[in-house]
Amino acid sequence: MAAVRAGLVFDHVTAIPDLDEDLDGALHWTDLHSSGDFDMAPEASAMVLLAGPCAEARDRRLRFDRVFAGEGATDDREAVASLGLTDEEFLAASRDALALIERDWALIERIADELEQGRVLEFEEVDALVHT
Repeated sequence: MAAVRAGLVFDHVTAIPDLDEDLDGALHWTDLHSSGDFDMAPEASAMVLLAGPCAEARDRRLRFDRVFAGEGATDDREAVASLGLTDEEFLAASRDALALIERDWALIERIADELEQGRVLEFEEVDALVHT
């Protein structure tokens, strides 16, 4: 949902664990993103990466910094660190992610319900949910 709001296109999203990759679920980018031919703004990428831990923190009634510092957010932390954001850009992306989670919480729960049923949602399906 955060990627759609940021204007980024992805292939699909899943909550199905991938034991080979040690993932609980993931947002899978299109080959265009993976090839490096499509440039994503670092701030937009950071906001998308931070949205997952922000949503988990809200759902579990924990502080965002505790979730983001946890083992489950290791890949997110590494990806955010690789963006080379300034402190101000990181804080702005964090504020944007938190605001997005608050504003779209009902939508996030609806998408999470679909994913918890073992569904793999294609970009078009998430986009339709976001724009309904």
